[in-house]
Order: sequence, then structure tokens, then C-alpha cells
Amino acid sequence: MSAYFIFNHKVTDSNKLNNQYLPQSIETFNGFDMKILVVDQNIDVIEGDTKNDRTVVLKFKTREQALGWYNSDAYQKIVHLRHEATNGTAVLCDEFDINAL
Repeated sequence: MSAYFIFNHKVTDSNKLNNQYLPQSIETFNGFDMKILVVDQNIDVIEGDTKNDRTVVLKFKTREQALGWYNSDAYQKIVHLRHEATNGTAVLCDEFDINAL
């Protein structure tokens, strides 16, 4: 079953995010079965209240693949760049299967 990392952030340092974190983060995806579904810094908040302005959704073939990527040495070496350039949340969730109800 597919798993999704959903990042929702307020960008505090776009230079660091775009010029340091993003190019290096893309390299960390090598060897993982994943797709970048959403990268949007112009989100529309339809319900609720948030100061976050950026959403990223990554789809992995499995939860194990998602956690493998996040916990990999390659990603852990650069995750501090995202933390330094944004404030927000990261969640991991499984794909919904209506047939499992």
C-alpha cells in the first residue's frame, strides 16, 4: 500500500530552501520508488487557520520505503537545511483503501 509524506511549512529562508536544500534533497530519492506529487508555495487555505504557505506531497510505494528514505544517511545529512529554512509539520500517512472497511 502506498504511503505519503506531507510537509506543510512556512518558508523562513527561501534562499537556503531553494539553493541548498532542494537540489540536495532530490539526490536523496535515488534508489527509492517514489513520486513528487505536489510542491506548492501558493496554497489556498479553504478551512481552518494556518500561517504555513508551502505544501509538499511525496508518494512512496510503501511505508517502509518512505521511512527508509527519511531515515537514510543521505537525507539525515541535509534535513537540518529544511528545518533551518522552514517552520511547520511533516506527517506520514498510508493510502486509504475503501475495501478494507
